Order: sequence, then structure tokens, then C-alpha cells
Amino acid sequence: MSKRAVFLVLGLAAVACGGPPSANEAARAMPTFAKDVAPLVYASCAPCHRPGQPAPFSLLSYADVHKKRTQIVEVTSKRLMPPWLMTHGDFEGDRRLRPEQIELLQKWVENGAPRGDESDEPPAPLFASGWQLREPDLILTVPEVLSVPADGPNVFRNLVIPVDAGPLRYVEAVEIRPESRAVHHAVLAVDATRESRRRDALDAEPGFPGMVPGAALPPDGHFLGWTPGKQVRRNAPGMAWRLFPGNDLVLQLHLVPTGKPETVQPRIGLYFTDVPTAIEPYPVVLFSEQIDLPPGERDFVVRDHVTLPVPVTLHRLYPHAHYLCRRMRAWAKLPDGAEQELFRIDAWDFDWQDDYECKTPVLLPAGSTVAMEYHYDNSADNPANPHRPPRQVGFGQESTDEMGTLTLMVTVADRAERLRLAEACHVRDLEKAPRDSGLRLRLAGIRREMGRSADALAAVQEVLQRAPDDVAAWFELGLCHEKGGNVEAAERAYGEALQRDPGHGGAHLQVGSMIAPRGRTKEAIVHFEAALRALPNVPLLHCNLGTARFVDGDLLAAERSYRRALELDGNYTNAMFLLGRVLLQQGRKAEARVVLQRAAKARPGDAAIQKALAEAGD
Repeated sequence: MSKRAVFLVLGLAAVACGGPPSANEAARAMPTFAKDVAPLVYASCAPCHRPGQPAPFSLLSYADVHKKRTQIVEVTSKRLMPPWLMTHGDFEGDRRLRPEQIELLQKWVENGAPRGDESDEPPAPLFASGWQLREPDLILTVPEVLSVPADGPNVFRNLVIPVDAGPLRYVEAVEIRPESRAVHHAVLAVDATRESRRRDALDAEPGFPGMVPGAALPPDGHFLGWTPGKQVRRNAPGMAWRLFPGNDLVLQLHLVPTGKPETVQPRIGLYFTDVPTAIEPYPVVLFSEQIDLPPGERDFVVRDHVTLPVPVTLHRLYPHAHYLCRRMRAWAKLPDGAEQELFRIDAWDFDWQDDYECKTPVLLPAGSTVAMEYHYDNSADNPANPHRPPRQVGFGQESTDEMGTLTLMVTVADRAERLRLAEACHVRDLEKAPRDSGLRLRLAGIRREMGRSADALAAVQEVLQRAPDDVAAWFELGLCHEKGGNVEAAERAYGEALQRDPGHGGAHLQVGSMIAPRGRTKEAIVHFEAALRALPNVPLLHCNLGTARFVDGDLLAAERSYRRALELDGNYTNAMFLLGRVLLQQGRKAEARVVLQRAAKARPGDAAIQKALAEAGD
């Protein structure tokens, strides 16, 4: 029987044991469906085992459970169900059964699975909307329906979902509903550009293929996904992630044939909060691409590590490998030499991969080295091996290739520590992939933000020596020169980027922002308008365009730009102030006063705002 054929999350009250029972005591101790089994099935199994959920059958009545009783005992006795891979680690939602709970289930079945007194039986649970928490604040449906054939290879597909959520929103929870048994697992990311839409448009099928979701990234360091049986939890106050206006969601689906044609059109529920994002996690990623498994190899080991330059707090982790991995673990070697195990999985199963939230966040001091070790079996004795007979398997993005990654969601004290951590992680990654231009440019950007211009420039120049037409490198070179105050060199670098990519929104924005204060207003407006075609939902861009139009004397156009900036970010104080000034210029003092009062409340004591308020007659 397939391990995906059933989802069972069972929690049984322990049974007290005493001396030899009398016949009446034995009868009373015998578990029944009505008193013992129904409450646990309805609470723990029915959320997945009901219509509309990925489980292949329902467990909403005595007849349902009685029919599957043998399978229930079989999969729980083998610990195939409930799905929980962790052998060591204290994580939320632990679904493991205690030995006495498994024994009680066996006892109920061995004694004929009696129903008991029906009057003691609780009513079957009602699921009004099907959502785990409540009706979401925003429900998104994938625009196009995917078709999955009855058989054939596994497929990875990235579906682009435009979001109309109004102004900036803070998302405290997400629930993904795959709405099809063909979905093996799903990962959700956010694209602030139009790159995912562009790739979607180039492909005749819905979305675009592959295990890399284009330009989409985990929002604010949160990894979001769905696996069978996944429980939805709210982020702690202050740890919601930001959904900016105009961003697209990109839902990556791993699709598997089920033996019959399937249609897939997932839904996503977003839960908002009014508590702004105060803590932004950082994803520390351990990985190795040095995977080369010859057929018959029984214990190939992959390792990686990174030393943390600052203290971090570990909140969540996500281990990932494919079919040939058998076991994995991670630990932290502390500065005093002690070793702290972070997690261990003794029987990895690709079908039940998940991310795990620590019940108690783990504090790791500066100087700790976090390490992982994964073991792979490419022999015929590995029951999960997809190749019969085994064949050579290397690192790759397909599920029949292999991977080995561990993502740790951590928080740090402040932005300076975040930059130091990011630098250490990127330096370590470049030790493993020294020719990765993207990694080197991201390291340059980190060092630029740290004020280390010489180091940043050296990294960019190294990329340009190998790839003189790299648009991203020319753009980063411009940012480095601009940060260092060399505006002429910055403008030349942005010009090189635009020569190679005339639609590069970032380069247009930076050039416009540099030349507008130097009196080149009309030229700046051209650049800002070009930037908007690529970056239509950036508040800063609308604000800068508004200012250029203001200086150019087009007050109505400036007003439109400032209002759009405030539609995108209602707390954009500078846009409020500038809109107030435009309204004053038009003689609309009452309207100006309302906007300027909001600005003054957000930035009390600001002399420029107070002066404008005085002009408005406050």
C-alpha cells in the first residue's frame, strides 16, 4: 500500500493499567468507537480525511473507520502514519503516536472494532469553509487550469498569480489548498518584478517549468509551502511578511501522475494583520552540489557548514533532498566546543518533506558553526530508489536527480548584524561555487550596504572581467559608484546596463534619481516613465516622478504621482508632505491641510512639514 494512500493523525489518551480486571471491568476497558475512537478520528483525522482534501478517503463515520480499520493499524504500527519524519527535535505539530496509543488502536481492532453505545458518539465535525483557521481575508485562485496526464514523468510547474490586495498588507498566515491529488508538494514565493510574468508569457502552458521560480523569492525570509497534512500556523506578532502592492505570487507545484487524468487549480488563502513587520528573518542555507552517486553506492555522504559571525535565534528549519537520501541530521558546534543537535531524521521520505517550527526558539551564540550531514543510498535495496536497476545520479533540479539543502530561518538583533550574517553566508557559498556570478554580485551588494566600497567594487570587477556583457554587474557597478559619491562613473555604468537592456527598470530609476537634482528634469522624467514600465508598483519611483513633474510645473501630473505612491504605501510620509505642497501650489488649502496633518502626525517636529502646515492655515 502506498504511503500516500492515507493521512492519519491520531492522538489517543493513555490507558491506565492495573491488576487483572474482572469480566465487567474488561468490558468497560474495551475501547469502542463511540467513546474512544470517534473523538480522536474526528479531531485529528477528519481535517484531512474528508471531501475536498488530498486524502483519498473520508473518515467521518463509524462505517468509514470500520472499513479502513486494518489499514489504520498497519500503517500506525509501522509508523508510516501519521506522517512525521523527525526522529530528534522538539517541533510544533509533532504527530508521532506514543506506543500505548498504537497498542490501544490495535486492541480496538483485535476486539472486533466495536461501535459501542451510539448515544455516546459525538457528531461528525462540520467544516464550514474548508480552511484551517477561518475564512481567509483574501482567497486567490490560480488563473488557469493545469492538466496532468494519467501517467508519465513528474512535472514541476510555476504558476503566476497576480494579487490585488490593495495597499501594503502584512500577512500573518498562508494556507495553500492544492485541490488535486496530483500535487506532491508546493512552494510559494513572491515576485516584485515582472520576470515571472514574462516567463509565463513565453510558455504555451500555464506558468513556466522548472524547480527555480524565476525572480520570485521567499518574502521577508519566510519559506511558505504545502505538504500533505501540513498544519497552518500564524506568525508571531511582528513577524508577518509584507505583501507589497503589485507583487505577484508564484506557486511552484511538484505534480505526479495518479493513474488517471487530473486537473489542478489550487487556491491560496491569505490572513492579514494590522501589526507591522518588525522582525525580518534571514534564511541561512546550507547546501552541497557535490553529489555523484554511482549505481550500487550504499552510503554516499554530503556535508556542509557555516560559521555564524553574530548571535542568531533559530525559529524554523526546512531540510530537503530527493528519493535516494535515507537519513540526515544537523547540529551546532558552540564556541565552548559543545555540540547541540538541531534535528535528526533517521528515515527520510521525499513524499513527506516538510518545514518544522521550533517549539522553543534555539539561541546560537556568535562563533557557532552550524553543520549538516546527509546520507544517500543508490542501491537496489533502497525501496525509494526510482531507478530499477539503479543508474548514475548527480546533483540536479529534477526529482530523479539529487539535492541536499537545509534552510534555517533565523533572526538577528539589527540590520548591521543581518549584513554581517549575510556576508558570512555568501562568502561560504562562494567557497563552494566560486564561479557563480549571481552569488558574487549579491556579496558585492552586501558589502556596498556595509560601506565597504572597495571590496564591493573588486567583486563587481571580477564578474565583469569574466562576463563583460553582464547587465546585473553593470547595474551593481553603478550602485557602488553612486554609494561612493562618484555620480559620473555611476551614470556611465547605468548607461552600459541600459545599452545592453534598454528596459532595465532599476537603471532607469537610478539615473533619473541622480540627474533630476542636477537640473536635468525633463530627461529624468523620461527615465522615470521608462522605469515605470518595468516597475509599476514602486512607491519611491512614483514619488520621484511626482517631484520631477512638480519641478517641471505640471502640478496635476505631480499630484497623480504622489497619490499613486500613497495608494501603494499609505504610510509614505514624504509623499504626504509633497502632495500637501502640490495642493498648496494649486490653492487647495483645505485638502492640503488634511494631508499635511497626517504627515505631521507621522513625523512630529519636522520643520518643513510645520512650515507647510502654517501656509495651509493650520
